[in-house]
Amino acid sequence: MFDTVLDLIFPPKCGFCQKINKEYLCKKCELKINYLKKDKIRRVKNEAYSYHLFAYEYKNEIRNKILDFKFNDKPELADTFAKLLLNNKKICRFLRCYDIIIPVPMYKKKQIIRGYNQTELIAQKLAEELHLEYVCALKKIKNTQTQSKLDAKDRENNVKDAYECMDVEKISNKKVVLFDDIFTTGSTVAECAKKLKGAFEISVLTVAKD
Repeated sequence: MFDTVLDLIFPPKCGFCQKINKEYLCKKCELKINYLKKDKIRRVKNEAYSYHLFAYEYKNEIRNKILDFKFNDKPELADTFAKLLLNNKKICRFLRCYDIIIPVPMYKKKQIIRGYNQTELIAQKLAEELHLEYVCALKKIKNTQTQSKLDAKDRENNVKDAYECMDVEKISNKKVVLFDDIFTTGSTVAECAKKLKGAFEISVLTVAKD
């Protein structure tokens, strides 16, 4: 009842065209961004995680909308990005074999300023729809520089020892999905995955890859 009232006051909209749509993503916009679709499941070597899954290239409409989501106070876009991933059957089939989804955390002060962590919002929705356990097992303990301003080597040094695992028992012998919005050099997810010691297997999921 309460959700119905909220929908009447704040009707769900497509995150791209802003037209009312109960799925938060209209077919027209989904088809429009299909040229950016990559939906890769990539085997990874020499890292603490085994696979990297991503749905789109990080450019044009996808890039603009992710930046809008992160920096323009638009938490409602979590529904749209979750829907983009949930509509990808290949990725969903792979994820249903996992137990836990863990978002890449933000530094606490930065999250307070932004008002939300975009990776948490999307991960929560994926967990609910795919019947995964949502666990905030990681904490960011260093206030690092913004990664987008750094080159590959500096990115790696910037995030070194910036994260710690807060719930080792929860992830022990579990198949874990580590979720982030963008994959550029992979420094952030690689550092996070190193801290998830004891997990049976770790795979990384991102909306897009740069």
